[in-house]
Amino acid sequence: MYKLLHDGLFLILLTFAGLLFSDALLPGLVTNKISFTKITLFLVAVMTLIGFLGKKLSISYPQKKANKNRLLPVIVLFSFLLIGNSLLKFTLWQNIIITLTTLFIFFLFYELIFHHEK
Repeated sequence: MYKLLHDGLFLILLTFAGLLFSDALLPGLVTNKISFTKITLFLVAVMTLIGFLGKKLSISYPQKKANKNRLLPVIVLFSFLLIGNSLLKFTLWQNIIITLTTLFIFFLFYELIFHHEK
């Protein structure tokens, strides 16, 4: 059951990423039919089940050290463009400020998750 949940989580994440990408390219194509809130709640439910079963079965993984990635600037640029595209109703300066703030918050989450004591 634990392995099936992990495989299901991987498939849900791939589907979610594909839907987000397609909705970013053609806004309203996916969101008219499927609510991202439902998919997000389903993702949270699956992750909660994985965490619950992992604790029940005493399954744990060592924390990995984050490697520097050469794709990181490309991912940041792509994220900047996607976030900026979703905020086209705002003025240019509001769009830039909101996008940079969002990327800064993502950076703080990244540091929080992969922070290592020295």
